[in-house]
Amino acid sequence: MKLVVKIRSLPEILALVALGMFLIVSILEVTFYAQYFPRIVYKLVIALSLFLLFIKEWLKRKYDYRAVIGLCTTFLIYIIVGRMNGFSSNVVMGILFIYALRDISFKSVSKTSLIISIFLLSLVIISAKLGIIPNYLEVSGARVRNYLGFRYALFPSILLMNTVSIVFYLKQDRIQYWQWLLLAFSAIWLYVQTDSRLTFYSSCILLIFNLLIKWIHNFFSNLGSAFNIFKLTFIVNAIVSFWFSLTYLNSTNSFINDFLFKLNYMLCDRIYLANKSLQLYGFGLLGRAVEWNGNGLTVEGVRNYQTYLYVDNLYIQILQKYGLLLLALMVSLLTLTLFKVIKSRQWVLAFILILMSFHSMIDDLNLYLHYNIFWILLGSLIYPDYQFSEERYGEVENDSSRRTVREGY
Repeated sequence: MKLVVKIRSLPEILALVALGMFLIVSILEVTFYAQYFPRIVYKLVIALSLFLLFIKEWLKRKYDYRAVIGLCTTFLIYIIVGRMNGFSSNVVMGILFIYALRDISFKSVSKTSLIISIFLLSLVIISAKLGIIPNYLEVSGARVRNYLGFRYALFPSILLMNTVSIVFYLKQDRIQYWQWLLLAFSAIWLYVQTDSRLTFYSSCILLIFNLLIKWIHNFFSNLGSAFNIFKLTFIVNAIVSFWFSLTYLNSTNSFINDFLFKLNYMLCDRIYLANKSLQLYGFGLLGRAVEWNGNGLTVEGVRNYQTYLYVDNLYIQILQKYGLLLLALMVSLLTLTLFKVIKSRQWVLAFILILMSFHSMIDDLNLYLHYNIFWILLGSLIYPDYQFSEERYGEVENDSSRRTVREGY
């Protein structure tokens, strides 16, 4: 008999518990379960998470120059984002977790996110179907969208996309067909229920490539040079997003105007709305106060009936809300992370990051850690021995004749 025991250090346990608590309250906050929890509960959980991260850092007490530079960069971003969002908001907390989890195996981090995402996604949807919490129904012409217990139809779809991404990373070519089919049917069912088309398409891309690497040996490694083409994808997509938004129906070239008009139609007016927002609010070096009105519901289920104006493009949203400085810093850090992932030959992670760079052009929810755990990979820039795919463990092998303990990576 072989018994494998994974031994985690106290700092790692504290960090993962803090992450789990944060993800739970962050996901519940965008569901109708939020009406059962006073706001003070959310603040207490956030405070406890921060306390656990502080204890974890105090126990480690090992800082090289990279960790110090990373801490200073984290503090700078924390101040810029915090003054716009509040210093305990989801975005700000995500920034702190990127730094605090820099020395924790990404496999452990992603498993924590996977377990919580699957459990809460299932819990909320079942609760909505049973009538425990409201299942808001949006009818707009021929389009019908079930919110499934969430405060917006897109939230369950992006949660599932994060789940599909994590499974792709964890299982890679070892995924079982029943697991793949379960994810595929879940994506299709959510698409039928919520009509969240673009997120569904991204999930399909992930699922298709997961099958390809299962069927074709070394599929990604044989495409190594192709990955190099996309090394600057975050920078390029940020520039393209700005150019599309600024040029929309303003070009002297009729072909460009016609192309952007058709593309805008395919993207459900996303380019037009970004263009309108840029005209209204512009952008600055350190961000500006902007007022966007989306279709999300309040905790009580009340919809905002003001004129709809919301920017789904993450790059434009960062540019307007937080400023050119933070956008430049964000795409630079993401680009450096992608460089490191490709250099480490982590092909699946590289593919997920590249897809993330394109999906961010149509979906701002990529910004939030509970919808996109892959932000944690930025910690690899701080910690030189970052573990992308393996984790340190103690293995106890026990049979009738011997007992050994070993440590590996």
